[in-house]
Amino acid sequence: MNRNLKLNLISGNAIFFFLLKIWILTNSISAFLFLMVNDYGINGIVNNGTILFKEEFWQSILLIACIGLICSMPAMLILGLLIKLWTRNKVILAFISVFLVVVTFYCTGSMALKNPKMYIPSPSIIYATVISILILIIKLDRKHTD
Repeated sequence: MNRNLKLNLISGNAIFFFLLKIWILTNSISAFLFLMVNDYGINGIVNNGTILFKEEFWQSILLIACIGLICSMPAMLILGLLIKLWTRNKVILAFISVFLVVVTFYCTGSMALKNPKMYIPSPSIIYATVISILILIIKLDRKHTD
């Protein structure tokens, strides 16, 4: 069977649920890590163990995750099309996702490069790292449509 024909047989549902897991987990985990590292710093986490029990902390995570979900929709659509039409190679998809994260942050004006005194160079580094790891570890079902 032709390689391209095999790729076209990937179930749309399999791609959808793979991307849904990636999308939700990336935004949730990244929002949590971003707040932990950027707003509270490593010393703040160690010295103030009650930070995880503060309502403002969890409200901030929810807000950042929701904004991230909305802003990353185009990138997830592009990633889904690439999986359906081009490749399922997870290493290639991880590199492409890093590029899509940087483009998304740049287009939304969220690149922290404007403020070099920020604790971390850019929140896009957190998001890119998390999405790359998730793409590599989450299983893409190989169900084929008949």
